[in-house]
Amino acid sequence: MHELSCPSCNAPSQYDLKDHILMCPFCSVSFRLNMENGKKEIYSDHYIVPNACDTRQIKNIMYEWLKRLHHQADSVDKEYYITDINGYSIPYWIISLEAHTMWKGLVRKPKGLMEYNIASNSIQETGQFRRNYRWAVSARSNICERWGMTLLHEPKEQLDVTWDGFPLDSTLSRGRIEMNLGVKKSKDSENEELSAYDVREFFEFKYANGLPILTIQVSDEEALRRTRSHVLEYHHKLARISVDVLIDHRTELEIAGIQLIHLPFWHGRYIYQPRSLLKHFHTPKEKNVILEGYSGGILKGELAIVKKDKLWVNAIICASLSLFSFILGILWHGAFMLIAAFLLIVAFASGYMAMQKAAPRNRLDRTTFIQEGSTATAAKTEKTS
Repeated sequence: MHELSCPSCNAPSQYDLKDHILMCPFCSVSFRLNMENGKKEIYSDHYIVPNACDTRQIKNIMYEWLKRLHHQADSVDKEYYITDINGYSIPYWIISLEAHTMWKGLVRKPKGLMEYNIASNSIQETGQFRRNYRWAVSARSNICERWGMTLLHEPKEQLDVTWDGFPLDSTLSRGRIEMNLGVKKSKDSENEELSAYDVREFFEFKYANGLPILTIQVSDEEALRRTRSHVLEYHHKLARISVDVLIDHRTELEIAGIQLIHLPFWHGRYIYQPRSLLKHFHTPKEKNVILEGYSGGILKGELAIVKKDKLWVNAIICASLSLFSFILGILWHGAFMLIAAFLLIVAFASGYMAMQKAAPRNRLDRTTFIQEGSTATAAKTEKTS
């Protein structure tokens, strides 16, 4: 940490010179520091989306989300326990751009046409599409320091997302439930239908409403490079959807502008402890939920019981019934031996399928859990009074 004076209010404060853009804790001015000549340059395109949620509201939203997923909504308050809730105002570079893609590929002919055309069983087709984005790229050097922040992009198409950036408007507008409409979004009630980008304010610490303000560690040049890489890969996968064999494709990007925006996010954890017979087969594990702090939308969440867990429960129950049927077959009637064999086969099949479901998870998600604990303390030190 080094002591510097603000170029606007001239107040001295401690700064980490590893940060790309520095923020004055007194007047909220953002500025760059030239390490060679010591010159300070004020950065004006810095905004913040006001945080409209608090811990109580986030807790209510999580319970409402769990009630919509649980088959017995009345038992959620008794079986689900929220263990931790933390909020952060995270910096993102928002790149406004237009992407135009032209593609050429082969499409297989229907079987009826193939009978009359021996020369080829494919048709060559061409096409193009154009899309506009406000692409968000994290301004933090470690994108895995917060759970769930690595793969927020969930496109409508059936695509495997392998990039960390996401389109701002479509991402922050999903996951809202009816009760979220009660979250205060802005001073003016007419702004309730506006997107998070539309309600942004020039950066001031007060708009975080108590959330820790994380610093900017990534340059705008690096953000532009990553954005180009993300959008090109995204459009490449979109082009492959239209054809069976992609021969050629070309994507042209037109960058309209770049801004720095602090976005509010909340991270909640909960534990599921069933009171039914399931408690004998279920091991409580802490699950994660991530929400955006503008309207309280659920961006990503882990279910308490997934298909793998259900398969293991089925395997244990079938194995127990198989043993019980085997004993009945010995003591009473041999027909129970057939039932025992059938149940044993089902138990083995369920166990095998559960092991298949437990394949290694995405590497980024695994890294998130490891690194999150080591960075939680560092995040608290960045909170500004």
